[in-house]
Amino acid sequence: MIYPDLTFSGVLKSRMRPIVARSLLLFVAIILFSQGVNAYFNADLTGAERIANIILCLKITSIVAVPFILYVVLLQARADVAADYFRLLSRTDHLTGLLNRRAFLDLLKSRKNREDKQQRDSSALLVIDLDHFKQVNDKYGHDAGDAILQQVADLFRINLRADDVVARFGGEEFAVALNRGTARETWQVAQRLRHAVERNVFLFGTHEIRLTISIGLVRYCNGQKLETALRQADLLTYKSKKDGRNRISFPQEQFNLPTAA
Repeated sequence: MIYPDLTFSGVLKSRMRPIVARSLLLFVAIILFSQGVNAYFNADLTGAERIANIILCLKITSIVAVPFILYVVLLQARADVAADYFRLLSRTDHLTGLLNRRAFLDLLKSRKNREDKQQRDSSALLVIDLDHFKQVNDKYGHDAGDAILQQVADLFRINLRADDVVARFGGEEFAVALNRGTARETWQVAQRLRHAVERNVFLFGTHEIRLTISIGLVRYCNGQKLETALRQADLLTYKSKKDGRNRISFPQEQFNLPTAA
């Protein structure tokens, strides 16, 4: 699972190809313009004199154009990269590097529209809440809470496929969209995430902290509103917490499984 580099240098690196292409195009345009002007004012030259004049014009134009092009392109590149950088930050959770709620919903709506047109039975949604997370903040401080949220995000990245989507919705709540799979396969992914968190030892300084998660799992089909499926998954997460936490709740009609696991 690949996530964008949220550093300015990382965004610059991703934009390097169009920046180089733009600078080359500008250089070629300046050379062609200068040669056109030179040809107009030196139309009477022929043979070796004409070739020497063209070479001289190229040298002079290059000496003048290269610093100018570098200055103009660097200014434009700085503006472009800054715009991309802040656009990326606006769609990313600053703490974990995961997508935020708005970016998650936008991406899923775009994906779902494509799947509806292809008549594909799309995917499953998981809403995940960390159990008793407030106690962690109260006992160890908010810095510990932040460190654990980052470690949880890393666990989710490790245990999901490249085309699955994971986001932090805020606080201790996360959401995952599984792109494909049968009902049992999506349930197995949810179990894998639950077990990964339950078995992991989260570290903050010298402290070892244990956590569990509660999950609401739903499958949504062609024509169903994404917001409806998300609301249903959220209610199922609440049911998991109410029923004792560290479990997965799902609609029985969608899964041939016990009502919670």
